[in-house]
Amino acid sequence: MPIFNQEADKLLNNFEMFLTEEIDLTKIFQNYTLKIATQTTMGDTIPSGGTNKFEEGLLSCYKCVQESMTQMCFSPWLNFKVFRRFWTNHSTYTEAKSEIRKYIRNLIIQKTKEEREVTQGKVELDQNIFIHRALDLVQKGHFNWQDVEDECNVIVFGAFETTSNTILYVLMLLAMFPQYQNKVFEEISSIFFCKDDNEISYSDTQQMIYLDMVINETMRVMAPVPLVARQTDQQVELSNGVVLAKGIQVAINIFNIHRRKDIWGEEAHIFNPDNFLPSNLEGKHPYAFIPFTKGIRNCIGWRYALLSLKVTVAKLIWRYQFTTTYKYHNLNFVEDITIKLREMPLFRVYERNKANLVIE
Repeated sequence: MPIFNQEADKLLNNFEMFLTEEIDLTKIFQNYTLKIATQTTMGDTIPSGGTNKFEEGLLSCYKCVQESMTQMCFSPWLNFKVFRRFWTNHSTYTEAKSEIRKYIRNLIIQKTKEEREVTQGKVELDQNIFIHRALDLVQKGHFNWQDVEDECNVIVFGAFETTSNTILYVLMLLAMFPQYQNKVFEEISSIFFCKDDNEISYSDTQQMIYLDMVINETMRVMAPVPLVARQTDQQVELSNGVVLAKGIQVAINIFNIHRRKDIWGEEAHIFNPDNFLPSNLEGKHPYAFIPFTKGIRNCIGWRYALLSLKVTVAKLIWRYQFTTTYKYHNLNFVEDITIKLREMPLFRVYERNKANLVIE
């Protein structure tokens, strides 16, 4: 929670330079979530500053790898090195992946040095940081160095990309539907009004019931990962009688599941946080809403993602009002590993006047 709060406060201050301007917030949130991901995973962060060349370069590398992975997903032959050598993006993909690995590797070397200083009693380590737990597993023989590097890469990439998108889409939908943004502000106000500072605790996040509904509804109409694949480990018979043989790859279309009218009603395609009122969830199949998938292969970072989302959105809505002229029905989605829009709506951000705020 301290990292979430600290980085969110820095983000709030950065927004002051964009007030009333029409702006695309995509890069701002990508940079923000990448910093949080590297801190919570590696115990370190990328340099600060929106124009920092290293920061921009690292973001470009992650974007290049993500786009290349999307192409590989929809063009399976690219997964074979013999074909990938003739791919026009091969050199840029290889270079971007190399830069990311070099960055992660340097952080691992730095943390390994800190581990040695711990044994000498010079520093204390935060065992909540993934890298310190991973290095402990190396010492015990459960991990090798390649395992540490691979896991750090996966966690950082997974944490920053999907979280960045979801923060952006929550604010976008609240800007499109100001009546829901007002409700979120009222709920957040009741929490902040009783506090001496803007520090959000875990118990505070548990009081954000309506914000929770808004976040869930955002992930319903805009599933963070719209399509996932699984392999059957045994023969499976589906409810419609179709039999899936053992060992086949199955694609699960989460985007369409979340918009099925037989599950979510005739207006399943419309954004409405009331879909997550307890009364409206009664009788729903437990797999009707699977933004983090389900079962033993579900996303291990879902609690991390929700806490980060709540802290960030709560602080932003408490301090700023978000507007856009873009209409919900004009949203146009593109095929990608994570949910993407063909055209990203522009925002206008205004500082809230809370001088006359009264909480009943």
